[in-house]
Amino acid sequence: MEKKYWQSLEIYKEIKKNSASEKEAMPEFSIDGLDESEIKGKSSRRDFLKMMGFSVGAVALVSSCQMPVRKAIPLLNRPQELTPGVPNYYASTFYDGDEYCSILVKTRESRPIKIEGNDLSPVSQRGTTARVQASVLDLYDDARLKGPMKNGKQSSWKTIDQEIKARLDTLKTDDKEVILMTSTLISPTTRKLIGDFTAAYPNVKWIQYDSLPMSAMRKANETNFGRAVIPYYHFENADVMVGFNADFLGTWLMPVTFSKQFSKGRKIKDGQTKMSRLYQFETNLSLTGSNADYRYQIKPSEEAAVLLKLYNTLARKTGNTVYTAPSVKTDVNRVAKDLLKSKGKSLVVSGTNDVQIQLIVNAINTLLDNYGKTIDLNTPVNLKQGAESDMMQAMSSIQSGKAGGILFYNVNPVYDCVHQDNLKKAIQKLPLKVSFSPVMDETASLCDYVCPDNNYLESWDDAEPAKNFFSFVQPTIRPIFDTRQFQDSLLTWLNAGQSYSDYLENNWKENFFPKQKEFTSFDKFWFKCKQDGVYSFANEEKAQPAYKPARLKAAKPRKNGLELALYEKISMGTGKHANNPWLQEMPDPVSTATWDNYVTLSPAFAKAQGLKQEDVVKINGKLELPVLIQPGQTEGTLGIAVGYGRTEAGKVGKNVGKNVFGLMNTAFGTKNLLGTVVTLEKTSKTYPLALTQTHHVMEGRPIVRETVLGEFVKNPAAGNEEHEKFLKSENFSLYPEPKFDAIQWGISIDLNSCTGCSNCLISCQAENNVAVVGKEQ
Repeated sequence: MEKKYWQSLEIYKEIKKNSASEKEAMPEFSIDGLDESEIKGKSSRRDFLKMMGFSVGAVALVSSCQMPVRKAIPLLNRPQELTPGVPNYYASTFYDGDEYCSILVKTRESRPIKIEGNDLSPVSQRGTTARVQASVLDLYDDARLKGPMKNGKQSSWKTIDQEIKARLDTLKTDDKEVILMTSTLISPTTRKLIGDFTAAYPNVKWIQYDSLPMSAMRKANETNFGRAVIPYYHFENADVMVGFNADFLGTWLMPVTFSKQFSKGRKIKDGQTKMSRLYQFETNLSLTGSNADYRYQIKPSEEAAVLLKLYNTLARKTGNTVYTAPSVKTDVNRVAKDLLKSKGKSLVVSGTNDVQIQLIVNAINTLLDNYGKTIDLNTPVNLKQGAESDMMQAMSSIQSGKAGGILFYNVNPVYDCVHQDNLKKAIQKLPLKVSFSPVMDETASLCDYVCPDNNYLESWDDAEPAKNFFSFVQPTIRPIFDTRQFQDSLLTWLNAGQSYSDYLENNWKENFFPKQKEFTSFDKFWFKCKQDGVYSFANEEKAQPAYKPARLKAAKPRKNGLELALYEKISMGTGKHANNPWLQEMPDPVSTATWDNYVTLSPAFAKAQGLKQEDVVKINGKLELPVLIQPGQTEGTLGIAVGYGRTEAGKVGKNVGKNVFGLMNTAFGTKNLLGTVVTLEKTSKTYPLALTQTHHVMEGRPIVRETVLGEFVKNPAAGNEEHEKFLKSENFSLYPEPKFDAIQWGISIDLNSCTGCSNCLISCQAENNVAVVGKEQ
């Protein structure tokens, strides 16, 4: 008998959804400066990108002004690397401070048009994400600054350099602290340059800041192993995986790498008859949760208790120390039994930035003998190196008057800091404020000087995402505007007399070339590095560091109060790319919503509160957001995506959604997405949500077909019986059976390997120039 599926609450309740067209849509972006036809939506669908300031043609015009003038007869003496109509590919690296990927950039006539994954990279393994694919559009964003700014007005590099250097020298003489605040930097050469800069200016204090840090994991590993590192995970070696609020297939740490690893254990071809198994404990329904074999709903306050219950269950069966744990209803016996069967081939991870939780996770993985097999502490990941304590010290220095200046690189703390108002007031008191932001964002708008950084497709650099794994950034186009790479600005203020590309090459010649034995000539070695885009050295450490146990504990789960679970959307992330229309319009893989953030509520809770889809609710009496009813949301919790509510981002991203970074949980000295207790009240308002899937009826067709692995091994047609019946039935036709002699094209998707990440959606949009139409359409 065919299993019946309900793909929406409307079908389940037999409620006809009201037409969205009956509701008046609110404008999603500023209409200032638009003519009447654009405001009324009379412009064509393809005019949307132009209206929002994205014009490849304009960039071609600007870029060509900087290229050498060539005769129109050309190509008698054409550039060796350029053949009209034939694309060139450059190996490079995408890293925005949060996400890493080794890439190939496709260019036509010296203009980047498409991003692909680099198959030579052992880290990203030819993979990309939606944000990586969409990053090529950021290059052509007209919101990018066209040159240096002084007090909100256009200036020149000569003026900017003279004044900033003079102020730096004065602050050095006065022994006033200057804070250099950057995102986590994974470039060994940039880190060396900052070392040179702080040596020349000893009063400069460098701190790394992450919007969503992972300091708790590093602290826990320092406690247990003596190393404050984030380990390298090998999901491909795990037969059983258990995740706790870690969306490792979507947004957590290294989703490109983890998705590739995870899919290897899900393939059932070439004689393979086993599949890995995934258990997911989470509050919001995530991409990883939707791919799980078994999914458990837990509140944020229950996570530590459930983890400790799991540890104690394993400890009792293996004769290890058992700790006192609060009572929790979640049954972990099935998980524990499966984990014990797969000792050394299992993996438990948590995405919660809480030290006690990470200590329990370490204890479980140690008990299961996973270190050195599915977890490698000898190859630490260099992402997420920021510490909340550094940020608090910087705030204290600014407020006390100890600091006299601050430099911001690839960070926007005025937008994504928890205490945004306090930071804003403190920054305004400083005599020197410099931002290297390529756009006038919330932090840059408060600075005296803005020295706009190049786009990464216009830059030189290197990257070390994990120990001894390197990749390279190289320009694929000349700088379109009068911008300058951050590293070149530091070199200019140091009077170094060299460009960063030379500094980069010299660093590799002096510090990396001697470590390898494959090449005797540096020129050949350097050419190979740039051509492949990656290089790696063997890791000499083999034995994992010894485990030092720590006392495990967990707080009692809350019985009352509505718990908030903030999360990252796969499209928007932390909001750095809010002005990218491809990402704004990308449907969320779980909710199919675009252009907004919203409050996700469970169907039962929404019913109890008398709430319907698109009703507007007020959080903590201030923040108003629409409701999206989401099956899979844990009862007694609500979810909201970060990365929205930008007030300075460009025409596309400005004032889209609400900023909820201020609702992060800081109760234990760390920035945590989970656990803040909030209030919720219904208003009389409604707000339309743009969903790409509103028709969920299968019209009697068996679209969803499934089977279990055991049945599939016995019979590959299991779950597809309807198709077998069709083939065996007598299908008469008045017409002869057509013959297809020509070439036919088709596409086949392995649904065991596909995670639903929407990477292919943005890739298709970039490859085929699919129009962005805006929220109303």
